[in-house]
Amino acid sequence: MTSPSEDRLFIAVPLAESAKQLVSGWRQELESSGLRFQKWLHSADYHITLKFIGNTPASTLPELAPLLAAAASSHPPLRLSAAGTGTFGPKDAPSILWAGVQGDLDALQALQRDVEAACASLGFEPEDRPYRPHITLARRYSGGLHWTRELLPAPGDLPSASWEADKIAVYRTHMGRSPMYERAADFELRG
Repeated sequence: MTSPSEDRLFIAVPLAESAKQLVSGWRQELESSGLRFQKWLHSADYHITLKFIGNTPASTLPELAPLLAAAASSHPPLRLSAAGTGTFGPKDAPSILWAGVQGDLDALQALQRDVEAACASLGFEPEDRPYRPHITLARRYSGGLHWTRELLPAPGDLPSASWEADKIAVYRTHMGRSPMYERAADFELRG
């Protein structure tokens, strides 16, 4: 829980509206197929996380903004697409159901490293896991069907669409709301 003087922040690549609609269609198809997750994300909350910051003083965003603006401005827009689905967590009870990301992945990785470096310059610990870009669709499998990878559609069974990602954004989390993420600041990719 955040206090009035704190924000719960993360930095991400927003999805274009066309991509949100496509992924929302996937989500509806998956949910109606009998997959039971405790929390399905609202389509307005779809994004590709670059850096999770967590609870931090409200003064952090003004300090971080010029660093993120500099990082973003050194990268060109990215051509990305949502493709396929997968899970993170235990094989029999996944914690995250996600849509995969394809396209300019090397450029996305470079952008993520620069965002990570900008955050590290303010004392935020770098992530110790390898970066795995994805779009979270749902959290905490709650059963109904015995979980197996075969419950998910084959990679070619879902329609795909690409979009140009031309910005990164800082998001503020409002726990318990839907949608729960608020875009607090945008930074253009201009390189």
